[in-house]
Parts: sequence; C-alpha cells; structure tokens
Amino acid sequence: MNIEDKNKLRECTSCQVCGAVCPKEAIHIELNKDGFYRPIIDQDKCIDCGICLKACYKYDEQISITTEEKLKDIPVYAASAKDDDVLSNTTSGGVADILCKHLIGEGYQCVGVSYDQEKDIAINTIASTQKETDAYRGSKYIQSFTYPAFKELLGKKVDGKYAVFGTPCHIYALDRHLRRIQKREQFLLIDIFCHGCPSLTIWKKYVKELHQTTQGEVLDQIKFRSKYRGWGNFCVSAEKDHKTVYAGKKINDAFYTLFFSNLALNDSCRDCKLRSTFEYTDIRLGDFWGKAYDMNHTGVSVVVPVSESGKKVFEQIKPQLNINVHQHQDYLPYQSYGKDYTFNSQRREKLLSLINDEKAELKEAVRYYYQTQPLTVKIKRHIKNLILLMPNGVISVFKKLYH
Repeated sequence: MNIEDKNKLRECTSCQVCGAVCPKEAIHIELNKDGFYRPIIDQDKCIDCGICLKACYKYDEQISITTEEKLKDIPVYAASAKDDDVLSNTTSGGVADILCKHLIGEGYQCVGVSYDQEKDIAINTIASTQKETDAYRGSKYIQSFTYPAFKELLGKKVDGKYAVFGTPCHIYALDRHLRRIQKREQFLLIDIFCHGCPSLTIWKKYVKELHQTTQGEVLDQIKFRSKYRGWGNFCVSAEKDHKTVYAGKKINDAFYTLFFSNLALNDSCRDCKLRSTFEYTDIRLGDFWGKAYDMNHTGVSVVVPVSESGKKVFEQIKPQLNINVHQHQDYLPYQSYGKDYTFNSQRREKLLSLINDEKAELKEAVRYYYQTQPLTVKIKRHIKNLILLMPNGVISVFKKLYH
C-alpha cells in the first residue's frame, strides 16, 4: 500500500469491511489515540490484491448522489408501531424492531448492533431468532465494532438470506463488495440517517462517571436515548431490576453536548457524502424530526424504501404500523442529509486532548467547548436551556413556533 493510500486510512470511516473481506487476514482493527476504530495493515501478509480498496468509499471518486429529480420518485413515510411495548422500548417509532422480527420470520438472518455491558462498547452480531433481535433495540450513538460479525458474514461462502442494519458507510461498503462477488440479491441492506460517530473515549468516560453516580451497581441496561423524558429529548438512562436508576441531565448532558458539538466526531464524518445519498441502500430509517410531529412524545420513524426489495418488505410490515405519507421536504431539512460540518481544527484538537486526558473529567471538555463558542451561539444556548427547563408540552409548543 502506497503513502497516499495510507494517508486515506487516517480519515477512514471505520466500517471495518476492509478487514472482513481481506483474503489473507492482513488487516486488523484497533482504536486509535482519539477513540476511533482504524484498520491496521500487516505489510508482511498484504498481497496488494486491492479487494479492501474496492469496498472503501475513500477510494471511490464517483460516489453516486441521489438527484433532486430521482428523489421525487422515492416514497417517504412516517411510521410508528401499533404495539405499545415495541414503541416504548425503541428509540423512535419501532420500525427497525418490527423489520428485524419480520425478516427473521421470512428466513433471513439479521445483522444488527447490540451493546456489550462488560466492555461498554457497541458490537455487531448475527441474529437467527426473533428473541435475539431484542438486543438491537435502541440506537447506539457510538462506532460499532463490526469486524467479527462482518468477517463471519463475508469470510465464508455466502449462503442464505441476510438483512444488515448499519450506518451509510457500512451499507455502502457491503453493497460494493456484494455486487463484486455477485451476492447482492441475497441481502437486504438497511441504513440510518446518520449524524456521525463520536470518539469512543467520550462514551467510556461518560459510563465511568455514570457508574460512580450509581455507586458501581451492576446495571441491567443502558439506553443511549431513552424515552424517560419523552421522545425528542436526548437522554441517556440506565436500568436496574426494570427501574430507571440514572437519567442524564436535561440540559448540558456531557455526552450529547460533545456529540452535537461535531468537534469530536470521526474525521470522515465532517464531509461524508454517503449520508447524503440513497443510492446504496434498500431502506433508510431514522427519527421523523420536524414540525409535523413536534407534539408527539412517543416516537415516530421516517421510512424511505428505496429499492424494489425495500418497498416490498415495507409493504409486508405495514399492517403493524400507524402510517402517514409525506414529502421529503417534511423531514429532510431536519436531518444531516446534505450537510457538512465546519469547525476550527485547533479547537477540535484541544477538545480531543481534554477528552483523552485520563485525569480530566468530561465536564472540563464541555466547559472548554462552551467557553470557545461565539457570543451569538452562547446566547442561543442559554435561551434553549431555559426552554428545556419547562414541561414537555411547553417545549413542544416552542418547537412548533420555531419550525
């Protein structure tokens, strides 16, 4: 691998498909100093076959972008589960959970993201039963360790049917590789409206401080974005014996403050083209943000069935959903679709150094972030924080007025 290719690895999305498809196992995945997964090349094993490069979007100079004209022909729905148990135990409208269980019933194996309580990391696994897919409930707002599942999936003769849930970079890489080996028709690929992946170090510190708050209790479950304070509020919660024993701050929560600062996202998330195209997925899912559901506190998903296979499977689960038909302008302006993040590189480096400092608490990184905000941003933040102290019904009214 030449110098130019090695430099591109520094801005890797870390979908980890490169390691999974390597025929010589010359690529392994490690966390770098800033808390992002990166592929490491063993030059003694590498035979320069180029298979890994064909799956990586950093080497694709012709990324297909969905045109405005084509967008008009792609349907979009707002959907929420009719089953209250599904709706209350999922992050938005419960569509991904219903999809998983339906696909298992149709003979698929499902690849999704579960949470490893012992290591405090997100990890991809392969589910063969509907019960196993319960672990996929709830969004995980960190990079997932995908390599073991993807290696198992792609490192053998691909037989049977598979549904894979992932970020746009995961789905792009899988789509490229599966088309190359002529196995794409056996897969249903489902991605999400992705804001980006933050440094895993933030989450590790956050959980450490969470355990201090709960006196080191062994927790049954940690929810990255629970509905403890209603859908639409970004709240980390932890449960013990089916009771909520921790709920993140309503304002100035360290994890979400740093996540939405965009300064601590993976390098490649700054100008990711894949979050702004529907060309490589069968279905895209997310939260239906925007004025249409400002008054909803239980959760609504946006569903964009793109391919014919995606449209077909969505038709099959419609009876389990409450559905409204929408236009793309109803939700797309409130997503990260089409957006790039601009920020000062020195500010990012300083923030990451505070996050990586083992002696520094997360609140020190948050304090630095707030101190270096422009005055207008500080004023808006204080106004927003005052609104967030109000009851959810009042907050919803303010959202409606804002939108």
